[in-house]
Amino acid sequence: MPYQTPIYTALKKYMKENNLRLHVPGHIGGKGMPAPELEALACMDITEIPGLDDLHLAQGIIEEAQQLLARACGARESLFLLNGATSGVHALFMSIGDGERVMIPRNAHRSFYGGMVLSGAMPVYIPCEIEPELGIALAVKAADVEDLLHLNNNVGAVFVASPSYYGTCSDIAGIATVVRRWGKMLFVDEAHGAHFPFHPMYPNCALKDGANAVVNGLHKTWPVLTQGACLHLGEDFNNHARLMVAYSLITTTSPSYPIMASIDLARDFMEKEGTSYLERSLELSREFKSRMDKIQGIRCYGDELMQISGVKALDPLKVLIGVQGLSLNGYQVARVLREEHHIQVEMEDQNLILAMFSFLHKREDWERFYLTLNELALRYPSQGVDRSPGYQLPLPRIILSPRQAFFAASKRVKLAECRGRVAGEMVAAYPPGIPCLAPGELITEEVWDYLNYLKMSEARIQGPEVPNLEYINVIEE
Repeated sequence: MPYQTPIYTALKKYMKENNLRLHVPGHIGGKGMPAPELEALACMDITEIPGLDDLHLAQGIIEEAQQLLARACGARESLFLLNGATSGVHALFMSIGDGERVMIPRNAHRSFYGGMVLSGAMPVYIPCEIEPELGIALAVKAADVEDLLHLNNNVGAVFVASPSYYGTCSDIAGIATVVRRWGKMLFVDEAHGAHFPFHPMYPNCALKDGANAVVNGLHKTWPVLTQGACLHLGEDFNNHARLMVAYSLITTTSPSYPIMASIDLARDFMEKEGTSYLERSLELSREFKSRMDKIQGIRCYGDELMQISGVKALDPLKVLIGVQGLSLNGYQVARVLREEHHIQVEMEDQNLILAMFSFLHKREDWERFYLTLNELALRYPSQGVDRSPGYQLPLPRIILSPRQAFFAASKRVKLAECRGRVAGEMVAAYPPGIPCLAPGELITEEVWDYLNYLKMSEARIQGPEVPNLEYINVIEE
């Protein structure tokens, strides 16, 4: 079967017709855009007119494009998501049932908490395996899922995130075996792993390993416009009718045709050329990670992460750099990279920087990053400062469900006065957007210490009404 790009082809056809556009959007094909850079994109920004199908009733080019995506990724069915992977996470939570208990890892993205507010779900937390030097959560173990199912056999689903933000993959096959034995559904937030199906030396994709439903943030690793994502359903996903209602509820009625066309084109590219590009990137990753790890004061984490219990595989395109051996912390290293060398990394914290390489990056891009790190290490050698590892918070004490806390009356109190209170809002350092405090959780002494640490650090905080953490919203007593 020849590769096809039904959405892109139909849009090109409509543009060539040079129609008088008496329909939305109001920029009439880009003619009203204030900048020429936007005009080129806007000419393809059309709406649901005859021949261009309807995302909410896909029977033409969108249906065909989604079927092609499912075939390429090994799914029974695939749905376009145009508000990022977040909307897929929300739809899956809403498919489970009102007020169900859902097993999730504590290092889940903040979208999980939005899903629980929408669905009324109550979290049952799976402990995460921690890298001791950096204090970051890397994976969950199948054995821990099994133990929790013995204690919570009434959960509606198990919903894990793999790969982690740092590129470490949990043993999804092992977790799927456990979950299937208990007769439950396994959902996987695989936002950062959309490229996995296209090369045998990359980690297995979650669908292949037995997940019932998988969310991919296509824009994170494919050449897709931001917000482009998808939801894949496996052969034995059994909540289809409710899921489709939830999908329609959380999906815009004004879908972006440029985003859908970019998914269409990227899927065609991945089928034609993805394997060769991923092969080249794998070779570059192996070479340059080894070279980076030899820089004095720098540690480039690699296969040693596989020694951490629960870590099954690594994404070679994530480059995790420990900077404890330098006189600068991670925030400062990232600032020097951007301001002096025009290199922007994905994220940073006190002890690390994380670079996300694309399979579209070339050798000179890897070389430039390596040479710059080497120069930084020479300029800023260690001054013997003992930098503590990142915080390892215990599992939270849940007082109210996220939905109950969302609708409960709350008030603003000073951070110094919030110990022992129940949180009325989320606090998450972004990126990666993993909450350290969620609505309905008790602010214990350990949590308060970490909030104070964030307040004193250079972290960007999402969630609280007062982002500098001078105040926290708590549930009224």
